[in-house]
Amino acid sequence: MSSAVTIMSRLKQSQLFKDSFWALVGSAIGKGLSLIAGIVVARLLGSEAYGEYGTIKNTLLMIAIFSSMGLGYSATKFIAENLSANNLQRIIQTHRIATRITLVVSGVISILVLVASNIIAIWLEAPHLSPALRISAIAVIFNALNTTQTGELAGFGAYRKLAINNTWTGIFTFISSLILTYYNGFYGAIIALTISLIFNAILNQRTIRSYLKQITPPCNIDRVYSKEIIKFSLPIALQESLYAITNWLSIYILIKFANYTELGLYSAAIQWMAVVLFIPGALRNVALSHFSSVNNDCTQTDKILKRLMLVNFISTFVPFIVICIMSGWIESVYGVSFNGLQEVLNICVFTAIISSLTNVLTQEFISQGQNWFLFISRLIRDITILILLCCAVSTYSGGALLCATISLFGQSLYLFLLLIKYHHIRNVQQNSIP
Repeated sequence: MSSAVTIMSRLKQSQLFKDSFWALVGSAIGKGLSLIAGIVVARLLGSEAYGEYGTIKNTLLMIAIFSSMGLGYSATKFIAENLSANNLQRIIQTHRIATRITLVVSGVISILVLVASNIIAIWLEAPHLSPALRISAIAVIFNALNTTQTGELAGFGAYRKLAINNTWTGIFTFISSLILTYYNGFYGAIIALTISLIFNAILNQRTIRSYLKQITPPCNIDRVYSKEIIKFSLPIALQESLYAITNWLSIYILIKFANYTELGLYSAAIQWMAVVLFIPGALRNVALSHFSSVNNDCTQTDKILKRLMLVNFISTFVPFIVICIMSGWIESVYGVSFNGLQEVLNICVFTAIISSLTNVLTQEFISQGQNWFLFISRLIRDITILILLCCAVSTYSGGALLCATISLFGQSLYLFLLLIKYHHIRNVQQNSIP
C-alpha cells in the first residue's frame, strides 16, 4: 500500500506525467467523439460514398500537413527551449514566423486546390467530386494552422488548455457531422469537416493569445532567426510532404487497381488505427517538448525515452487485443457493405503498435536535429511501400487487405532503421566520454 502511495506521489510531482495526463484527456474525448461521428457518417453514406468522403478528407488533410511546413514540430522545439532559457522575445518571434509562413504556404496551396479541383477529381477517377474539393479547399488552411497552433501550445506546456480545446472541438465535430450528414448527405459531411477545423483554429488562437499578451512584442522579425527556423523546418516539411504523397498515391493505387469499396474498408480500418494511436499521438508533442528541454542531458533523455516507449507499447497493445476480440462485431456495426473489414482492421491496429514506438524515437531525433536522417529513412520506407503496393494490388484481389499488410511491413522497416541509428548515436556519445 505504501509503495503505491509513493508511486502516486512521484507521479503527481512529475511534470511529464502532468503534461501526459492532460494531453491524453483531451485526445481521448476529442478522438472518441470523432470516431463515433465517423461511424455515423459511414452508416449514413454507405461504403462507396464513405470511400469518396475518405478520399476528399485524406487528400485535403495530407496536403494541409505539407502546407504547415513542419512548423508544428519546430514551434514546439523552439518555444520549449526559449521558455526554458526565459527568452520571451524569441518566443513571440517564433509565433509570428510560424504563423505567417503557415498562412502564406497553406493559402497558396488552397488556391491551387480550388483552381485545379477538376484536374484532381479526374486524377482520382471521380469527376463528380470536383465541387466537394472546391467547397473544402479552405480546410487546407485551417488544418495547417491547427497543426502549427498545437505545436506552439505544446511548447508552452499548455496541455490542459489543449485538452479543453480538443474536447469542445470533438463535441462540435460530432454534432455538426451528425446533423449535416443526415440532412445533406455527402456534401453535409464535407461541410462539417471544414467548419470543425475552423472552430478548432479559433479556440487555439484564443489560447495562444492568452500566453503572448504579457510579452512586449519586438518591433521587427529577426531575419537570422527566421532563417534558423526555416532551415530546421525544411527537412521536416519534406518528411510531411513525403507522408502526404505516399498516402495520396496509396489511395490512387487502390482506386486505380481496386475500387472505392476497398478504399472504404481501408478508410474505416485506418480510423480505428488512429484510435489505438490516440495515446502516442497525444504524447507526441509532450515527448518533443520534454526532449527539447533536456536535450544536452543524455541520462534524462534516456529516462524519458524508456518511459514513453513503455507507455506507448502498453497503451497500444491493450486496445489491439480488445479490438481483435471485438473485430467481428465492429464489422457488423458498419453494415453489410463493409464485409471483409475484420481482417483489414486486425492488421491495421497491430501496425499501430509499431507506429507508436517509432513516434517516440522520431521526437527524440527531431530534438537532436536529426531531421535529414528521418527524411531519408522515411523515403526508404515509403518507396518500399509504394512499389510493393503497386505490384501486389495490380496482381491480386483484396486491395484493402494488401494495403494494410504492406503498411505493416513498411512501418517495421522504419522502426528497424531508427533503432540502428539510435544505438549508433549512443555508442558515439559513450565513446566520447573521457
